[in-house]
Amino acid sequence: MTTPAPDPMHSPYTTTITDEARRRGISVRVIDASVPVFELCHGPRTVRCYRSLTDCTGAVTFHLTNNKYLAGRFLRERGFPVPEQELYSGFSTALKFLERNAPIVVKPCTQWGARGVSTGITAPHELKAALRRARQFEPEILLEKMVPGDDHRLVFIDYRFVCALQRRPAHIIGNGRDTIRSLIRARNRSAALTDAVNRIPLDRETARFLLAGGLSLAHVPEAGCRVTVRRTANYHTGGSVHDITELVDPTLIDLGHAIVTAARLPVAGIDVLHTQDGLHTHVIELAPDLAISPRGGAVIAEKFIDYLFPETALPASGSD
Repeated sequence: MTTPAPDPMHSPYTTTITDEARRRGISVRVIDASVPVFELCHGPRTVRCYRSLTDCTGAVTFHLTNNKYLAGRFLRERGFPVPEQELYSGFSTALKFLERNAPIVVKPCTQWGARGVSTGITAPHELKAALRRARQFEPEILLEKMVPGDDHRLVFIDYRFVCALQRRPAHIIGNGRDTIRSLIRARNRSAALTDAVNRIPLDRETARFLLAGGLSLAHVPEAGCRVTVRRTANYHTGGSVHDITELVDPTLIDLGHAIVTAARLPVAGIDVLHTQDGLHTHVIELAPDLAISPRGGAVIAEKFIDYLFPETALPASGSD
């Protein structure tokens, strides 16, 4: 029996927005549920949306910031900290980049959710495999020096800081009986009850990461042993998301504000790798479409609808 494809209009990346809109009396008109593209309508005003991407973000700005290579160039030329990057142009030049910068990350330029991303590449045979994987999604591929730090997403709406989220890589907890493969499958079944996209892929990238740590999918972890099974911290590869708004380094907020101002990007997620000692900070991605996830979703949706339809915003606490 074939499992029906998920309906994008009923994913949390859309419903966090549409639920908040309907709560305020804003109507939702679906144009194409499969994309999903919809309109929010209130009085004489209509805003067309693709999740959190709207007509309020210019087409050229979206193209510039959504492409990881173009965004990296834009940021570097304006003095923002980004890792060493190079657009793939042939295997021989890619090998030279690897020799100078190993370990590296290989990723498609315009995908999201860690699709086609390979990390920790140190050898030519790994580079070949990573390029094959990335090409499954698109021909334009970015090579990037792997840099240290915890994965933060800074969310800005109407050029104002809203929240900071820390994304942590997927893990399982051993029970002394089941293999890592079985534990991942059980964890995915449990996650599917709340959000089917938050699943750990049982793919070559997971197997390669485990192998680098001397493990395999057939390994049986001891009871209570925590095993990280992916290097990427994306929610779409089973990572967890934690609200750190009250704890985030204020210098990161200043950095994010400078970036959205320079890019003229009113709604953005800015992905930053930042070490706890504050010595290393690198911007690794700009996200003009936030793909709002449940963690932090309520406050993001509230500020997002305030931005689009300020007349529906509740008065600030303590105002006359």
